[in-house]
Amino acid sequence: MRYSRALILYVGALFLQPFLHNLFPGFGGQINLMLCLTVVLTFVYDETLPGIFFGCIFGMIQDSFFGMYVGPGALCLVLAGIAVLLLKHFANKENFVNIVLLLLFATWLYASLYWCVYAVLGSPYSYLYVMKTLPRPFILNVAAGSVLYFVLIKRVIKHRRDRYFQ
Repeated sequence: MRYSRALILYVGALFLQPFLHNLFPGFGGQINLMLCLTVVLTFVYDETLPGIFFGCIFGMIQDSFFGMYVGPGALCLVLAGIAVLLLKHFANKENFVNIVLLLLFATWLYASLYWCVYAVLGSPYSYLYVMKTLPRPFILNVAAGSVLYFVLIKRVIKHRRDRYFQ
């Protein structure tokens, strides 16, 4: 993936995220497009730098505009991207079930790491309180990540007429 395409995807997600918050008040705040982009780009492409690097940069931008503190979102996106990077070697990128499981794992990991950062900063919310809000983000992140996966996987799949298919 070229960096310019990744940059366009992340800029689009940065502007689309608050739009979804206002368009669907009950559901918009539950979807995390930056996390979906980071997971799918890191999983699908062999060159993993655009997913993790732009996830960090745009996570920092998103935190600076919409977050209480600057940095927790970027840190959690980078750690979720690294976890996907480590796990992608055990999965076939052409299998849809693998991306669903990775999106579920990354959503849980992102929420857990975000809670850890905020717990260190003095947040009064318990871990169980945060985890009980996760079923809706699981569904919405898997839906958004699946759409993105089906759009991007067409460029990556090796076809039988390719000379590198073996």
